[in-house]
Amino acid sequence: MSASYSDHDRSAAPIGALRRLTRQREQPRSSLEHCELCSAEIPAEHRHLLDLANHTLICSCQACSILFSDQGAGGGKYRLVPDRYLALSDFRMTDEQWDELMIPVNMVYIFPSSGGRSQESLSHTSPSQRHVTAFYPSPAGATESLLSLESWETLVSDNPILHDLEPDVEALLINRVREAREHYVVPIDACYQLVGLIRVSWRGLSGGEEVWKAVAEFFANIRAKSQVVGGGG
Repeated sequence: MSASYSDHDRSAAPIGALRRLTRQREQPRSSLEHCELCSAEIPAEHRHLLDLANHTLICSCQACSILFSDQGAGGGKYRLVPDRYLALSDFRMTDEQWDELMIPVNMVYIFPSSGGRSQESLSHTSPSQRHVTAFYPSPAGATESLLSLESWETLVSDNPILHDLEPDVEALLINRVREAREHYVVPIDACYQLVGLIRVSWRGLSGGEEVWKAVAEFFANIRAKSQVVGGGG
């Protein structure tokens, strides 16, 4: 079950792929899929690899996940998506900083990008100076938002835990829907799932009650999975 965001059209991920990713949360625990590397049967809950060339998620069995857990495995083509979830209890971000992003749906995920560089070259780059990308989920898919380097540097300075984000595969996920003020560190596949959920559930101009109920359930699940930590790490 792959899902991707093409560098050529980041605002419109294939709806079929997003539906498959979203369907994972609805399938019975006993349903089985297959590892996209070795074809072994895998349960509905499984790890993913990120194909760095086209930002595609690849379903992985446990053995292949272990094989690619080393950053240098596979010549750097694939990166194992982490499985940590952190709730940042004292994250520092003002309403003015949020308004600068101009996010219409009050959700965004931000992640540092390797830009195709090796892990070794990234190790010599300050986390605050790496390229960062911000997307918000929309009825059209993942839509890129403006995020200046200065704004990111301020967030990193105020919230040192962001230094630890693993490029490409971990994101800062912000939820401000209906007065919420939640900030999480999540695997990138959770962000893809949120995008797919909104794209297939949205109805009309405002989304409809169904989509906002699904969003509330999504964040309740994220909350339950997350270890509570301070934004300062």
